[in-house]
Amino acid sequence: MMCTLDPIASHGYRKHHFADFIVAHFPADYPVHAVQIFELSRNSLIHSWNLFEVPIYPDSSGVRIENGTLAIGLLNFFDALMQGTEEFLERLQTDAVLQKKYARAI
Repeated sequence: MMCTLDPIASHGYRKHHFADFIVAHFPADYPVHAVQIFELSRNSLIHSWNLFEVPIYPDSSGVRIENGTLAIGLLNFFDALMQGTEEFLERLQTDAVLQKKYARAI
């Protein structure tokens, strides 16, 4: 899912695309954790092939801080990714600023 979110986000958000996409399009409980999701989840998973720093649960529990670190319910993140992607595609149809950013990315 992290590898799916990365290129989707890069089409509308350049410099900090991953976190900016989460802030702009994910459900309300995610934006506050966007940088941590990028740093702890995406970077660890894609570059180190592990998620030792982030508890991942096989359920729909929400994103949260647990014992001082980020914790994510896998099914909840999947739903947020789907909702965020759908919201991005809907906004892309009418948002001129987002359309310009998207055109520069492709």
